[in-house]
Amino acid sequence: MTDIETLSDSPPSPDGVPARSLGAAVATALVLVAAIVVAIVLGKTAFFILAATVVLLALYELMEALNRAAARRPATPVAVVGGGAIMTLAFLERPALISVAVVATALLTIFSSLMPGRGRTPGSDAGWTLLGVLWIAGGGAAAVSLLTLSDDGVLLLLSLLLIVAVDDIFAYFGGTNLGKHKLAPSISPGKSWEGAIVGSTAAITMGAVVGYIMFDLSVFDGLALGLVAAVFNPIGDLFESMVKREIGIKDSGRLLPGHGGMLDRLDAILMCAPGFFLYLRLVVY
Repeated sequence: MTDIETLSDSPPSPDGVPARSLGAAVATALVLVAAIVVAIVLGKTAFFILAATVVLLALYELMEALNRAAARRPATPVAVVGGGAIMTLAFLERPALISVAVVATALLTIFSSLMPGRGRTPGSDAGWTLLGVLWIAGGGAAAVSLLTLSDDGVLLLLSLLLIVAVDDIFAYFGGTNLGKHKLAPSISPGKSWEGAIVGSTAAITMGAVVGYIMFDLSVFDGLALGLVAAVFNPIGDLFESMVKREIGIKDSGRLLPGHGGMLDRLDAILMCAPGFFLYLRLVVY
């Protein structure tokens, strides 16, 4: 359930992130859609490159936010290189080597925390680094793994994006018009149970539509994928909100004018992707 903020021309937030505007949001969305269309035309490898790029940018955003706003010193180069290796190995279908990459990333992170000049909190900095890699690059690895499941892998990944987007949109409007009971007021005061229910219903319905349209899937499969989104979408949104609240930032970054940061757009997708992949791998393929 990606954060959808009220778009306005209000002053910047306390952490220095400019307020979002509708014009910038629409322009950015059109650029993102164009990039996806080009990747679809060029094929799976191009789509993987696009997916890996945006996920690694999201990971870099988290590391930089920790450094900038929380005075932390995460091992940013280790995180980005390790995350890229994990996603590449997932796309190349080398599961045994993925575990090696994860362990190597952990060891390099620990080693970097022992170097001189690591600051006052090297242990927790190492923990933040590993959390970012497992959360963001791990979710990204599950997403790009969808590309490898069949000849229609690009459509499977697009189905994930579509179901999550429908969940986000309907949750926002459901919460705006019907929301009375807070979902998690201490983490994200704007989220409501009513919005979550409307969004979940829309996700399950869109899942059924996707299952009906996709050649290798059934309506039941689509319903199952919609249910995965209904469960994990709000978890992904709330988890990112919790992380941002702890760091002390409003948006994860400034890469997407009108939308905030890349992680703000990917939080739900990264949390839903493992469930999508496991269901499709174990039940369908």
